[in-house]
Amino acid sequence: MGLKAANANVGAAQGAMYPSLSLTANGGLNAYEIGKWFQGNSLFGTVAGNIVQPVFNQRRLKTQLEVARNERDQAVIRFKQSVTVAVREVTDALVQLDKLQEQQTIAGSRLTTTQQAVNNARLLFRSGLANYLEVITAQGSSLQAELTQADIKRQRLTAMVDLYRSLGGGYQ
Repeated sequence: MGLKAANANVGAAQGAMYPSLSLTANGGLNAYEIGKWFQGNSLFGTVAGNIVQPVFNQRRLKTQLEVARNERDQAVIRFKQSVTVAVREVTDALVQLDKLQEQQTIAGSRLTTTQQAVNNARLLFRSGLANYLEVITAQGSSLQAELTQADIKRQRLTAMVDLYRSLGGGYQ
């Protein structure tokens, strides 16, 4: 929107360089007296002023046009920067989601392995081939794997929110 406004300002500055003719209901009583038609505040005086004004103000109008063009160029740069930032944010969020998906798969297989290790440690304890410390150690490893998987799931949900926000979504 800022770029559109800056572009419109350039068009307005270019239009100001051309003579303008405006019709107004300003004639009044002077319109009936031929001798007063060419005075400053009469009908023809106003028309002549509007037509000749760009000639006398050419330097100021050129400066305004250059200022408007520079502001448009700055708006283009700001627009390109915002697009670049948006693309980077979306790309970062997608990469983060992909990496977290891989981590979640690894954490899931680790959790399955540690749960199987707990079952094996219990069987060994019941058969008298292991002590209870090995069962507790296996349970601790399994609990740590569950916590890791829960943390990765939280990170993944946060990354999804970041992706949604970077795509233009929001919340109130």
